[in-house]
Amino acid sequence: MTPDSAPEPLDVARLTPSSPVTAADAAAAIQSCYGLAGDLIRLPGEADDNFLLDSGGERYVVKFAHLRADPAVVGVQVRVLRHIEATAPALPVPRVLTPLEPAAPAGQPWAVVPDGPLRGRVVHALSYLDGRLLRSVTTDPPLRRALGATLAELGQALRGFDDPLVHRPLLWDLAQLPQLRPLAAERPPGPRTALLTAQLARLTTEILPRLASERRQLLHNDFSPDNTLISADGAAVSGIIDFGDVTVTALVNDVAIAVANLIADDRDPLGPGLDLVAGYHAVTPLTAAELGLLPDLILGRVVARIIISEWRAERFPENREYVLRNTPRAWEQLNRLLSIGGEQIAARIQEATRA
Repeated sequence: MTPDSAPEPLDVARLTPSSPVTAADAAAAIQSCYGLAGDLIRLPGEADDNFLLDSGGERYVVKFAHLRADPAVVGVQVRVLRHIEATAPALPVPRVLTPLEPAAPAGQPWAVVPDGPLRGRVVHALSYLDGRLLRSVTTDPPLRRALGATLAELGQALRGFDDPLVHRPLLWDLAQLPQLRPLAAERPPGPRTALLTAQLARLTTEILPRLASERRQLLHNDFSPDNTLISADGAAVSGIIDFGDVTVTALVNDVAIAVANLIADDRDPLGPGLDLVAGYHAVTPLTAAELGLLPDLILGRVVARIIISEWRAERFPENREYVLRNTPRAWEQLNRLLSIGGEQIAARIQEATRA
């Protein structure tokens, strides 16, 4: 793919509109595919239509894939969850429900709606995990180190899974930063666009060649405050959700993404993320080269978040509020990171991992 070509082949399901699934149609499809019924509450989502199903005794999350989603890609995400359940059962990830026939052949962990308005739509159902979203929790150093350790344990559990589809390129993969050029090129000219374009060019030229030689494996690739649940006592991770971005890429990217999501608004924006790095490093030690890449990869994640979110908001005006929910803060984070400078960030990372 050339730098000036359209980005659709990377992640078509997120870059094209899809008609929303109504609660009534969802209820009928869930009954047909899983034999379940109950109250439905719509949950937010970027590409899928997600519902919380309360059957009276149990709660489930049911996910209807984007109309243009590849069923095989959905199948890989579900099989990843099954793999984690088998290899690291203590990790708090959702359990996959087995659908009914004829919606799915025996043993297939996802279904295709067999009839009705949603006929042909890919759907899978998961157990509901209790906990508070990390974004709503005031964290402390022990919890942030626990976050890092849990992310490292998840990475270890994912190492044994492979499939050709987890090697497909994704826009949200930091190793794919050059593919954001067409999106940035569509922005109106101005200081903000110039800043993003300059950082994208620098990261592509200086960082990606170094990143290409580092350890690679399957990663969650979106360990964020919206995808992490915390126990009621605020002491532990009670859930890791949304495996829609799983991909094989540089191991250190998982850490950079998590740190970028923990940048604080106070006098020490790096402090929370450094606790997470220390927790991760204690379980899966990072090499000197990986630690050296972290400052720019953290910055790269913030740049990617702004470019992709603002690009998508123009194409999904009905979902604009959700798409841009983190973007104003991302601009503040970008400016703060640039004001601190990579050398100071690198020094603090080194200090955190020596403790």
